[in-house]
Amino acid sequence: MLLMNHDTYLQVYIRDNQMGTTSKTSKPLSLLETCGGEEGRKDALLKKICLDLFTADVEKYTFLGNEKIETLKNLDLFVLDNSMRETTVGSLRGHTLEDKQGIFEEIKKCGFKYYVIESFNHETRVGDLLLKALNDANEDLSGAFAFSETWDVMKDHIPQEEPIPVGMRKCKQFGVPNVILEIDLTYFEVDYSKFDVSDVCQMMKRRIDWIRENISKDSLILVNIRDMPDAMIKCPTRVWQVVNFLSTLPSAARIMGILLEELGKFDKEHLGGWSRAIRNEMVRCGWEEGQLLVHMHEQWGLMQGNILEMLAMGCTGIWCGVCQEGAALGHADSCTTIMNLVRLGNTKVLKSVNCKYLREAAINVTKIVTSKKPHEKQPVYGERATDLVFGCPQMAGGSDGFDLNEFLGLKKEIRISNMASKEMVVDKLRELFGDDPNFTLETGKKMKDVILSNIKAGRKEEYNSPSGLAMLFDQAGGKITPAMAEIITSAEDNKPHIEQLIAEVKEKWDFYDVKDGVADDCVSFEHFYNGFMAPYFGCYRCEDTKAGLRALDMDCDGTVDWVEFKYFLIWAGRQYPEVKTSQELVDLAFRYGLI
Repeated sequence: MLLMNHDTYLQVYIRDNQMGTTSKTSKPLSLLETCGGEEGRKDALLKKICLDLFTADVEKYTFLGNEKIETLKNLDLFVLDNSMRETTVGSLRGHTLEDKQGIFEEIKKCGFKYYVIESFNHETRVGDLLLKALNDANEDLSGAFAFSETWDVMKDHIPQEEPIPVGMRKCKQFGVPNVILEIDLTYFEVDYSKFDVSDVCQMMKRRIDWIRENISKDSLILVNIRDMPDAMIKCPTRVWQVVNFLSTLPSAARIMGILLEELGKFDKEHLGGWSRAIRNEMVRCGWEEGQLLVHMHEQWGLMQGNILEMLAMGCTGIWCGVCQEGAALGHADSCTTIMNLVRLGNTKVLKSVNCKYLREAAINVTKIVTSKKPHEKQPVYGERATDLVFGCPQMAGGSDGFDLNEFLGLKKEIRISNMASKEMVVDKLRELFGDDPNFTLETGKKMKDVILSNIKAGRKEEYNSPSGLAMLFDQAGGKITPAMAEIITSAEDNKPHIEQLIAEVKEKWDFYDVKDGVADDCVSFEHFYNGFMAPYFGCYRCEDTKAGLRALDMDCDGTVDWVEFKYFLIWAGRQYPEVKTSQELVDLAFRYGLI
């Protein structure tokens, strides 16, 4: 059913296709008048008009999207790594010297040529100690940058020329050849009516001259407009003045480029537009070789999309850490951004960066900084980023598109859930337990049915650990083999609490174990019934009890082995980690594992 009335649709069609003219004073043409009054053609014509307008929209926005993708595909991305600095900002665990050295080694493995090594102040930071150690080891620091304020002191709300900022002085002291000068254009402490942007620019120029005279004539210098987004809203002229000043310096005096920083407040339409405006000004002034690098914080889940938009609209690179860790909710990391470019077909970055190592580096740096693995659902370098969940290749980047697993040389991790196919279930069984004639598609279908049945019964269980999948196999009518039980009991890494509960059950087990005169971790059916099964089965000789005992007797020797019983306890501990007592653990093992 067509929702827009006929006349409105027609007027839009006439306007967009220049079939005629309308004005506020002219009477709108009716559809019947345009069709010559032929009532029968009305619906067919209206459908054609609808399709034409829809197709025009699709073509228009597809073209705009393709333009941006082509820009990203052909981008010669500049990367200024900030892993040593960004990951310590607001961190709950401060960096030790060993941490800094570990991160530095990861940066080198990634192939990043340029990196931020410290943001100096009057205190002795760990970065100072790192630089001393690197200098003692004759490490090449030609790609090292450090942050410095453009002014350290203000008097009566006016930035002062003296002293030379400590960041610049420490760069000279430690032999850091490259400097990032930081400026603000909306800082509340500065009276811009007394110290306007032309004064800011002149002070920047004097700092640039000092760096080249006192640190190195070949110093690479970047200027970070720290509050660019706010300045674009409040006083865009100031942004233009700084960009124009830097872009029109004599060729011999020009710096490396401009940095932009955004705290996650603004949408990609604004950020992309501002990036294009700045880049256009640089190009108009003949500064095509100038870099325009962006740094994006997280706030509303938009950071990676915003980064790609700004790169598509004029930014030439990124300055960030290899992993997301950073101030507040973190920041747009280079691992994810670069892998997005690779996914879109960018081949230049493959030559400048060791892209196949980025994921490992992001994981390693996250561990160094937090003492934990990345969140399992972290895109690209989280544990589940390479999962196969739905059984169709496109959901994991299959043959029709970029495949992260294939690119990185990783094996797809099959993730069993209610969305898994029977083929995936069988593949997972073989992956964990090897080939077995009982691992058939029919078995996979039964296991999938059990998953759905458990969900309907309100049982939220996992099926991806060896114990979880083996129990699902058992519930679907399969028989746990001794080999499966051995793999589970030897491989499971249980929480200390669950291990303690299992140890308490083992004490009770040992009491019954010696009743036959031998401590061999085997208990007779009768003793096992008396010690553990009686509360759940009415009598020792009834058929249900015998069936339960046979299920536990995996090697069919007429006894229950500790390994066989422990398997069910491990499973219960994994499925119900909130269990409090050993008796409750046994209860869960029987009620949900055996019964």
